[in-house]
Amino acid sequence: MSPLVDAPDETTWFNTLTAIAGNWGFDRVLIAMLPRPGMRLEDAYVRSTYSPGWQRVYDEQGFVHIDPVVSHCLTRSAPLIWSPELFATRQQRALYELACAQGLRSGLSLPIHGPNQEAGLLCFANDFSATDSFWTHIDGVLPNLALLRDLVIDTSSRHVNTHAKTLMPQLTPRERECLNWTARGKSTWEISHILSCSEAAVNFHVKNIRAKFGVNSRRAAAVIAAQLGLIDPG
Repeated sequence: MSPLVDAPDETTWFNTLTAIAGNWGFDRVLIAMLPRPGMRLEDAYVRSTYSPGWQRVYDEQGFVHIDPVVSHCLTRSAPLIWSPELFATRQQRALYELACAQGLRSGLSLPIHGPNQEAGLLCFANDFSATDSFWTHIDGVLPNLALLRDLVIDTSSRHVNTHAKTLMPQLTPRERECLNWTARGKSTWEISHILSCSEAAVNFHVKNIRAKFGVNSRRAAAVIAAQLGLIDPG
């Protein structure tokens, strides 16, 4: 697994991961991680060898919000071996049938819970039926896959952080000041005096801030901005 540590760039890193998985009998790999709490599932860092067509359907149908594999990995720590019984609702069964048609019949998902509150999953899949030989194979490789998951968490931080930066709202200096003072509990009137501007100007900046964060209140925006490291409420 040492080539994963020494990979000079993201492409080499992911190709190394898929090669390791292939050596252990899995021809499909997916890693998905939310860099920080509070982020939308749709904004996760995702790299996979799943077919682009399947990924497009998955995204367009919003399957991430009903996928039992995703919900398990976000709330649990134990590995999850896929089975038809896992997909209990009508929508989930439709999801599983479509996945099988894309060569994702059997697999294993390992939850990711990183040291900086990252959350996500690492999946290994193939098109084999879940026979006794498949279960025996899983039993044999699971310790190695768990170790690989831990190594992926450690070596992915640079790539995940780069992805997170692309999602950050771009704030003007004035908007950042308004958010900082909002996070410290200051009212519109107080912020206008601190910044030597009108209350209307503060409200204008706050309106833009709410739009950039997609929230309905300035305090919600301030919480998200602090989580993203855009402000320091100190």
